[in-house]
Parts: sequence; structure tokens; C-alpha cells
Amino acid sequence: MRQLSLFTILFCLFLTNLTAQPAPLEKEQSLSKIDRIYYTCKVWGFLKYYHPLVSRGAFDWDDKMQKVLGFTSNFQTHAQLSDYMARWIYNLGAIKPCTSCQPAPYDPFLKNFDLSWTQSSVFTDKLKETLKGVEENRFQGDHYYIGQGKIQEFEPKNELPQQDLNWKDENQRLLPLFRYWNYIEYFYPYKYQTEQSWDDVLKEMIPKFLAAKTKLDFHLAMLELVVKVDDSHAGFMTPTLEQMPYYNYLPARFDMIEDQLVITEIIDEQKAQMADLQVGDIIKTINNESAIDLHDSNKKYIWGSNESVKNRSLYHTLFMGIQGPVQATIERDGSTKTTSLTLYKYADLTYTKTGPKAKWTTPSDSIGYVNMGELVVGDVDQMMGELMDKTVIIFDIRNSPRGTYRAISKYLNPSDTIFVRYTKPDYTYPGKFVWQGEASCGGDNPDYFKGLVVLLVNENTQSHAEFTCMCLQTAPNVVVVGSETAGTDGKVSRFALVSRLYTAMSGIGVYYPDGSETQRVGIVPDIYVEPTLTGIIEGRDEVLEKAMEVAKEQIAEEMAAFQAALAKAKMDSIAVLDSLALLDSMRMDSLQMNTLPMDSLGIDSLKVDNRNGDN
Repeated sequence: MRQLSLFTILFCLFLTNLTAQPAPLEKEQSLSKIDRIYYTCKVWGFLKYYHPLVSRGAFDWDDKMQKVLGFTSNFQTHAQLSDYMARWIYNLGAIKPCTSCQPAPYDPFLKNFDLSWTQSSVFTDKLKETLKGVEENRFQGDHYYIGQGKIQEFEPKNELPQQDLNWKDENQRLLPLFRYWNYIEYFYPYKYQTEQSWDDVLKEMIPKFLAAKTKLDFHLAMLELVVKVDDSHAGFMTPTLEQMPYYNYLPARFDMIEDQLVITEIIDEQKAQMADLQVGDIIKTINNESAIDLHDSNKKYIWGSNESVKNRSLYHTLFMGIQGPVQATIERDGSTKTTSLTLYKYADLTYTKTGPKAKWTTPSDSIGYVNMGELVVGDVDQMMGELMDKTVIIFDIRNSPRGTYRAISKYLNPSDTIFVRYTKPDYTYPGKFVWQGEASCGGDNPDYFKGLVVLLVNENTQSHAEFTCMCLQTAPNVVVVGSETAGTDGKVSRFALVSRLYTAMSGIGVYYPDGSETQRVGIVPDIYVEPTLTGIIEGRDEVLEKAMEVAKEQIAEEMAAFQAALAKAKMDSIAVLDSLALLDSMRMDSLQMNTLPMDSLGIDSLKVDNRNGDN
């Protein structure tokens, strides 16, 4: 009887389960191939920089990646992947409690830091607990995979050269993606500023690495990945890319002027004349495609921190992958013509070099001009000695300065002034950064330059040039004239992406003392000026012209102030003279009254004498 009752109960429970199955957990839902690779990349990179045994170099971590990808290739659910990864981490070896995992004794910078994904709802509780344990007991000490440059910028270490990497193997093609994505994830100071979420970059790029059918496709995928970091320091070029062909040129340079592709300089006079190209010509179409659209389609392969830098690269990238000759539509003086243009390798162009440029000049008695691309430290004392009596000094930084900013600032600043703060990676807690260090310029100088300082900038003002601007901006009276700068600041970290194919990135964070960025933002002009089509045709430097206009306004203001002060001084002098004259008059009157005869006052001297006698 009891057996029957037990059977009946179990049967009823079975029926209940059939009719009321619980909804499947998210982690039990189907696992796509992209998601499997995505989470493998993130866990692999996390363990590489956090797990005490992995970080010590106990394993061939690239080989582990290949084996994990192969072993998990048939997994269908997140739960399967989670269970496997939890066992994988367990089998790496026991992790001892970390007694030195304390917060860094510095001001933390956490905009790049996010390990919340380790507690994702798609993971099993066991995997979440395991990953949290790795974080709390992370590796401390001399890391096998982390090197440091001279100022603590990140440099990968002990990465196998992989010269025999087989790009035809799907899993091996993912190696540079896994490596580079985690370099940026944990050690790029400006990760939080990338145009696209860095997680989304990984999801987007996995299919592109998987889909590569040729070596060129593979190299283009790596180039596109590097471009995603939005850093003008982060270039990438390989012999394969150069043979696309990548470098194809017209004998005339063109730039983005008023949202049009305008020829701004003749490179090879003879070849440009043969093609009938002139400064001011507007390139409208290339092979029946809008030149602007062609440029936009290439942007995924053009590295740069902002649009100004990507537009600066036009001359190098417009004909990327295009064999000449090309059919082009050219507009000149309102008329349009279609012509065939020959493309050249840069080495085949005869560039007419100009003579040496003056390091500094005096456009007027009150204005000095300094070409920062030519000036060297040894010139600074003489230059400033000649320009200290000027009302305005214009520093042209639309070039690559040569380390003169500190020497110049000693003449421009009345005291030592902090002009920059740094963030550097916290290598004890990868992904975190710390405010560590600052730089100052100037010095105690009561005889500092008290006139107006004008800085000229544009898209060619990059990296050290922007650093120079930050220093010179600390002078008491500064105006920045020009357009958006390159927005690329910080010591360059250079490393191999794979094999001997090198890339780079800005290795430390550089900020104004108030914490505001220059990366991607650049040096913001006080007066915004860009070249115009008319100015290009007329051969004018409109940025310098505006600076001269500002300088003349300053001179006029100072002259007006001087004349007003002179007039006031004159009026004050007249008032003083009038006061002195009145005082002299009053003194004369007093003197006359004291010396007049008594009889002239109409007083009876006798009566006086009699009165005196009575007393």
C-alpha cells in the first residue's frame, strides 16, 4: 500500500513538471560562435594579467588560447562554456591568498576600469565566484607579460614572435585580436574616450578576423582594429598593406578645405603641369564616385584621434587600393572638366625643396614671430633677447617643435607653474590607473615678458607640439589662434601586434591641471580660423593673418591706453600746476597783509596807543 502511495506521489510530481516547466536560465540559452570567442578572449586576457601562475609565465598562454578555442568549438550553451572555464581555471593550480593586494597609495583614476563582466548573468555562479577570487588574489610583483618604459608606459613583454603564424588557420588569426584587445582593455589610458565601446569593438572585429580569406584581408582586419583605438599614435603598416597598393599619389597635394578636396600645393611641377593641375582645383569625383564619399569609405583604415587628423591623411589614403590612371572630375573657377590622372609612387615624384626658413623674424617694430619647427634650445636666449621689448610675440606651432618649451617659458612666466598632470597604469591592479606625477614650467622671473603671447595651431600640432602649447598657455596673457589640433598626447608605447608587425599607442594619460583632456579634444583655439578656398588660391596664410590682426589690435589697445594715460598725466600735471599757482597766490596775499602799514588799514593808531596805555 505504501509502495502504491509513493508511486502515486512520484507520478503526480512527474505530471506537474510536464505541465509547469520553469523558464530556462539565460546562461542556458544558445551560445553563438561570436559570443563563445568573445567571452574566451575576455577570460583569457583577464587570466593573463591577473592569475598568479599565468602572470608568472608558468604556461604557454598563446597555446592555451588555441586549445580552449578548439575544445569549446562545439559548445551550445553559456552554461557549458562557464562550467568548462571554471574547471580550466581550477586546473591551472591553486591560488594562494594575496596579503599584499592593497589599493595603490595614489589618487586612483577609474574611468577605464570595469570588471563587472566577470559577474555576468550568462556565467554560472561557480565561474563568477572563481573569477572574483582571481581578482581578489591577483598577481603582485614582476609580471611575465608586462614591461614598462622609461616613464612607466606599458610595453608588452615575453610575447612569442610567432613568425610562423599561419594566417590561414582560423584560431591563429584570432591571436593578434586577442592580444591587442587586451592590451587596450587593461593598459590604454584613453580607452574610455574611444568612439566605439571597446567591448563592441571586440564583437564587431571577431567576424572580420574569421572571414579573412587572403593575407591582405587578414592585414586589413588588423589595421581596422588598430584604427578603432582613435589614437594618432596608433599607426599600423605592413609590406602586405603597402602592396595593395596603399601609397599612390598625385603630383599635387590636396586637403579638405570648406568640405571639399582642394589642391593646396604642387609637389612635382612638371608632372602637375602635364596633368593640368593647379592650386585651388577642386577634386569632385574619382572613377565616377564622389571624392568625399571615397574618403569616407576609407576612414575605417585611417588612424587618427579626430576628424582633423583623418582629413590630414587625405593625400596618403584617397587612392588606397586604386590602380591608376583614374578618371577624375575637376572644378576650376566654376567650370568642370573630366580628365585622366596618372598616379605615382612617392619616390617617383620630384619634390621641389624650399630653402631654410627663418627661426624668428620681426614683422614690425612691435611684433615678433617664432617658427617653433626650426628653433632649437640653443637659440632661445638670443631669440628672446631680441623680442623681449615687443608688444606681441607669435609662436607658430603648426609643426614639430624641438624641445624648446621649457627654455621659452622661463621668459614668459613670472613664476614656476604646473601645466600638466599624468595618469599611469596601476600594474598591481590591471585596468586601473593612478594620477602620478605632474610637470611645471617657467621660474621666478620678475622681468618676464609682459606683452601678448599668440600661439598658432592646426591639425599638424600633434603630440609634443600639443604638450608645448600646454606649457606656453601658462603665460599670463595668451591667445590661441587656429583650428582643431591632433588630440594626441602622451609618451608613445611601441610594440609588435604579431610577428614583426609593429603598432603603437599613447602610453600615459596627459591632462591639464584641472583634469581636462587634450586626447582627441586637442588644444582648443580661442579664435577659430581655417584656410579658405579663396585664401588657398591667393596663397595667403589666413591663420597668421588673423594672428597679425590680433597683434595689431593689442598694439592699438596699448597705444590707446598709453595715450589715455598720457592725457590723464597731462591733466593731472595741469591740475597740480593750477593748485601750485593758487597756493602761491594765497601765500602772496598773506605776505601782503602782514607787511601793509597800519594806517592803510583805517585804524586810529592813537586810539590804539591809548588803549594800550590804559592796560
